[in-house]
Amino acid sequence: MAAELEGQFSEESELVKSSGGVFEVEDKGVLIFSKSKLGRFPEDDEIAKIIHLVANGSPLSEAQNTAASSSKGISFAEWLKGFLSRKAPNSP
Repeated sequence: MAAELEGQFSEESELVKSSGGVFEVEDKGVLIFSKSKLGRFPEDDEIAKIIHLVANGSPLSEAQNTAASSSKGISFAEWLKGFLSRKAPNSP
């Protein structure tokens, strides 16, 4: 993802290793995506969409909502709920 963003925006990015499943993306010190807050990873071009929208004057929260609404991703909890609802009632 870092290489993709660098190619699109001609900006250098930095990968900061972490533990505990943390995945966050910041732009100029502003948190634009947080896996812990959303419960999912970003879709392929979701981060780029947020950056483009903000660069074109959209407020950050609006850009995040717009990019997320066009995202096809679902949270693990949503996936699990759907999976469990499809199981037969007498299944172990």
